[in-house]
Amino acid sequence: MPRPPLQIGTWGKISRDEVTPGVWRAMARFRDFDGVTRKVEARASATSKKDKGGKAERLLIAALTDRAMPAGEDITSDTRITKLALIWWTEFEDADRALNTRRRYRDILDNYVCPGVGGLRIREATVSTLDRFLKTIRTKHGNATAKLCKTVLSGMLGLAARHGALDGNPLRDVATIPTNHKEVRALTVAEVGALRAGLRQWEANKKQAGRYPTVDMLDVVDIMLATGARIGEALAVRWKDIDLKSAKPTVTVNGTIVYIPKQGLTIQDHPKSAHSRQRYFLPAFAIEMLLRRQIGQLEANPWDVVFPSAVGSLRDPNNFRKQWRSARDELGFQWVTPHTFRKTVGTLLEASSGMAVASAQLGHSSENVTRKHYVQKTHQAPDNTVFLEVFGELTVEKAD
Repeated sequence: MPRPPLQIGTWGKISRDEVTPGVWRAMARFRDFDGVTRKVEARASATSKKDKGGKAERLLIAALTDRAMPAGEDITSDTRITKLALIWWTEFEDADRALNTRRRYRDILDNYVCPGVGGLRIREATVSTLDRFLKTIRTKHGNATAKLCKTVLSGMLGLAARHGALDGNPLRDVATIPTNHKEVRALTVAEVGALRAGLRQWEANKKQAGRYPTVDMLDVVDIMLATGARIGEALAVRWKDIDLKSAKPTVTVNGTIVYIPKQGLTIQDHPKSAHSRQRYFLPAFAIEMLLRRQIGQLEANPWDVVFPSAVGSLRDPNNFRKQWRSARDELGFQWVTPHTFRKTVGTLLEASSGMAVASAQLGHSSENVTRKHYVQKTHQAPDNTVFLEVFGELTVEKAD
């Protein structure tokens, strides 16, 4: 009957032998963490005639014990969630996530997950415990924060499961966190025309009053309407990204403006995701706007951006949103945000060219994302009047 294999991280019987006069060897079979059993040995000179390899065996046991101990980043069922978080975060950062995503996940980790369940050991992270934690987060901080906590925890405990510290990921069995779906609302073509005309007049009035001498929100809105780009991407467009000399002028969205704590604003070297970097053909109204800006540009700014701040630095998307709210409220478009223009582009293209075209323009990974979040539903039934007219053709007999 074959000898049963050693358990992972354990060793068998230790043997000793004198390899040369006065030098002893202690040796044992050790089953490594890759499942392979190897011979491990240690040698030492005898300290006395009675030693007979005792020192060599002690050295071997020390070496085997050290070999059997988990490495610095090994994960076991007794590892605390706080330590698991550190290991997971290192892996997460290696995945080259967007700066804003990393900042948001780090905030969730530091302010919600670790304070809430960080003291637990991995084996204590049961379905009921995690379910209770997420429901508390929902009550205190809302569904959106709870969903992000669940996402982060799922990644962490998925890592623990891959290391064998859990039989499976308990986050799969916690209660579903409801999502508050807002119906997509986009501007109609007529509303876009009214908004652009109103915004042009609003800017003229502000400039005349001397309140916003360099206001150019309409130009930023136009680049979003021409491409479907996000506000951070629009403000990050540089002149080197624009080709106005080709037969069909284009703009390439290569990055987005992000804020890095203690450093300030910078241009991330890709849009929201690395896969959303793409080139757009420009409609005539956007070409006209860019040519006007190019001709009227007094001096280049250090960042080479098309839409710099009043002092030539990067323009903060949050400051733009604040200024935008002031304009839209006066114009009677209180519901419109910069992201509405992206939905407007998606809705128009879906209606005219189909969902595939709209999804490709917005750079989505699937048409389902476009359909669910960026295309306004018409709520209009098909024209079935020809079929329904039959009801009116029925003869109604008068009662006696």
